[in-house]
Amino acid sequence: MSSNFIRIFFKKNTDLKQVETELSNNLDSNLVLEIDDSIIIDKKIIDFLNSYSKKSKKSFVVVSSNLNYQVHSFTLVPTFQEAKDIIQIEEIERLIG
Repeated sequence: MSSNFIRIFFKKNTDLKQVETELSNNLDSNLVLEIDDSIIIDKKIIDFLNSYSKKSKKSFVVVSSNLNYQVHSFTLVPTFQEAKDIIQIEEIERLIG
């Protein structure tokens, strides 16, 4: 099974408007957000991404080893491969109802 997803990298120079445009152009896709270990993602960005996740009714998976697993309400994994696996599982769940 092939899953459609957007892979976005958050680095120090990532602009939220750029991410917003990319998401708006791909609303039918799942989202994998890879956060660079050297940066801290603030509440504004997390809220924006949670909003996208709810609006799209698709998977939203964050790849990071620095975020606290107990603080965020979205799926958080340490590797990109695990993010792809989560998306495949959630796609199957959506298909079977």
